[in-house]
Amino acid sequence: MVSFSYIIDLLTILGSLMLFLFGMKLMSEAMQSIIGKRLKQLFSGLVSNRFKAIVTGILITGIIQSSSAITVVLVSFVNAGIFSLTQGLGIMMGANIGTTVTAWLVTFFGFKFEFTNILLPILGLSLPLLFLHGAKSRSYGELILGFAILFLGLQFMKNSLPNIDESSPIVVFISSIAGHGLGSLLLFALSGLIITLIIQSSSATITLTFVLCANGYISFEAAAAMILGENLGTTVTANVAAIVANRAAKRIALGHTLFNLFGLIWVFILFVPIIRLTENIALWIAGYNHSSEYLIPVGLSLFHTSFNILNTILLVGFIPILQKILEKLILLRPNEKKNFRLRYFKSRFIAVNEVDIMQAHEQISYFGRHVANMFSLIPLYLTEKRNVKIEKIQKKLFKLEDDSDNLDREITDYITRIAENDLSEANSRKIRAMLKITDDLESIADQCLQMERTIRKKNEAKAWFTQEMRDDLSVLFLLVKNTLNTMNENLSRDYRPGILSKATENELKINEMRDKLIQSNRQRLEAGEYNYKHASFYAELLNQCEKLADHVINVNQAIASNSK
Repeated sequence: MVSFSYIIDLLTILGSLMLFLFGMKLMSEAMQSIIGKRLKQLFSGLVSNRFKAIVTGILITGIIQSSSAITVVLVSFVNAGIFSLTQGLGIMMGANIGTTVTAWLVTFFGFKFEFTNILLPILGLSLPLLFLHGAKSRSYGELILGFAILFLGLQFMKNSLPNIDESSPIVVFISSIAGHGLGSLLLFALSGLIITLIIQSSSATITLTFVLCANGYISFEAAAAMILGENLGTTVTANVAAIVANRAAKRIALGHTLFNLFGLIWVFILFVPIIRLTENIALWIAGYNHSSEYLIPVGLSLFHTSFNILNTILLVGFIPILQKILEKLILLRPNEKKNFRLRYFKSRFIAVNEVDIMQAHEQISYFGRHVANMFSLIPLYLTEKRNVKIEKIQKKLFKLEDDSDNLDREITDYITRIAENDLSEANSRKIRAMLKITDDLESIADQCLQMERTIRKKNEAKAWFTQEMRDDLSVLFLLVKNTLNTMNENLSRDYRPGILSKATENELKINEMRDKLIQSNRQRLEAGEYNYKHASFYAELLNQCEKLADHVINVNQAIASNSK
């Protein structure tokens, strides 16, 4: 029967682990907020070159301190068509290397350096930053606070484990699976995988492994095996995120699992020589001091880092082959590449507000191009004379309108889910602007459908426009097309001074042109050049162009307000 003291000991360990996780989450959120648009620039600078993709993965994961977060983002971005599978695989390999930064931080600050000596001064340093005016200052304060809480949790974890005696359930369990050769190593790897599935943070489970090994509860070999299992366990998060995604996203999630599984297999084959080499290098770094508390975490950090680097070196040249294997294992459905879906995935210990907002921004940019494409069909629909072609354009317009409704719902739902998080003032402002932009983009699509109805009714009434009317509409349509292009330029770029000037100029030209053509239409009607039926359809199209342009200027104004 488990005694009350054992329950207290277990809760103490869990509480220490919770402090560690909270500190990591706080650090990750603060760092995202600090780097802001620079994170987007890192992603935007990505090209198809697999080596640059790997470097990108290392940098971003090293900054955010969560490989699980990055792989979830990769699933989302591949799902939305922002990244190709090749780019995603490269970033994923880099993310595996980038996540080893946490292990080295834990090794240095948690074992070599007595962190508690400077804990209170660090907390004191964060205090004024948390109360200073400005989101950036608060983010720096939260970064320092998260750093302190993370290592405070590690210190509690180290101190609580020695209180557990040899008869405690955790020690009994570890003893029962040890001492059985390869079978024991596989069981320790399985234990690492299961713990990572529960905690959803390989960094936290690796830290726990460091502490268990440093305090003598598990051997160095067992700890290394657990790290391999934890490396595989962290891939499950991405696969969970891919459940609701398209098949392109499922490929990147499976690719991450196959990559880490391959690494686990070859390391187990060469396990003994790799462990011996790692131990010797760690001993050399520790100055051949066998009693150094620093020795175990250095050795495990070396093992963790070298494993991920070597696995990447071995497989980087086989990315095209891995891509083909994934394409064979997971076949795309017809037209699936054209139907990207925006999906939100939230984990208890993953917070990626900046990348969530970035993804929403990318999808809104896609929405802008979508409605511009929809409008481009209107001039063709007006001038086409062949019934077969008219029906084809009409069906395409209806399909694009349905897609617009779906985009509106998905983006709005996604942004609303982001808004449920604890957002900075700047990000809250971005969310409000994005909701406004999405609403106006949907209204642009609605105006295009209204224009389709007007043209259809005109054709049914056999109210044919004169050549002069068609020419004037052609000029107005061109102005609307230009203002849509300007809007999409603004949607796809970061804020620039004078962002509204060109958009406002286009809006004024459309208003002036509409007023001029309305006046001309009235004069022609009074002169008897055509009847009221012709004039009313013509005036409707003019007004609908002007209303569409109003929504375009609303989008540009929201972009400008979002970027201040």
